[in-house]
Amino acid sequence: MTNLATEAIINNDTHIIEAAGRLKVLSHPIRLKIICQLGYGEKTVQTLIDSVGTSQSNVSQHLAIMRDKGILTCRKNATQVIYKVANKSTIELVKLLKAFYS
Repeated sequence: MTNLATEAIINNDTHIIEAAGRLKVLSHPIRLKIICQLGYGEKTVQTLIDSVGTSQSNVSQHLAIMRDKGILTCRKNATQVIYKVANKSTIELVKLLKAFYS
């Protein structure tokens, strides 16, 4: 018989650090909104600016943070920069959050 009080949901320190880092990045409302916009596929920076409703410089700063932390990847198509979520587990995490507010 196991003692639930001593069991950890995540018992690997590396995974705890990774999870905490991901949650920290997603904890900003604008970054969470960007992730929600990217949940169904790639989007250009301009599309994200239009859908998030803030300035280009503000969106670009948040995109850079998420790209640096490995949450997003991007590619260039002529003059456009196109972003997507790097790891689908980030989308799954946001879907879990959505379940609390549905």
